[in-house]
Amino acid sequence: MDDPTYYPFHLFAATFESETHARQFAFEQWQPEPPADASSAEFAAWEDHNPTWQLARELEFFMDSDFVELDESLEYVQSLVANEAQKSQLCSRSLAGFSHFIIIGDNAIYGDRRSPDHSNPRQPQSTATLTYLGHFN
Repeated sequence: MDDPTYYPFHLFAATFESETHARQFAFEQWQPEPPADASSAEFAAWEDHNPTWQLARELEFFMDSDFVELDESLEYVQSLVANEAQKSQLCSRSLAGFSHFIIIGDNAIYGDRRSPDHSNPRQPQSTATLTYLGHFN
């Protein structure tokens, strides 16, 4: 697509009990950094366990968090879709029960945790938490 206003993305919908829970799922979470007097082993252990990212873990992809967006508005999501047929398809779905939409740019996914060589041969799919709504633009 030549129009830079629109970018290709995968769209998911989910229901979270609050905005805080949605953000904790959709974005990386970091534990507080160890104190300045922490040993090298303590700092290495902190690095090994940070960040945690439930979205990436559940989708089983290596991902770049800079290209992940969370929003509550279906109207906003529709504004990101360039193709009228795709926009109509999205509008025709029953999405009223979802509290949030997670927009993952194509460039966010760079590897498949399921694949031995971490290549990216598969499309994203629904999970226990997420409903995959499709690939747009």
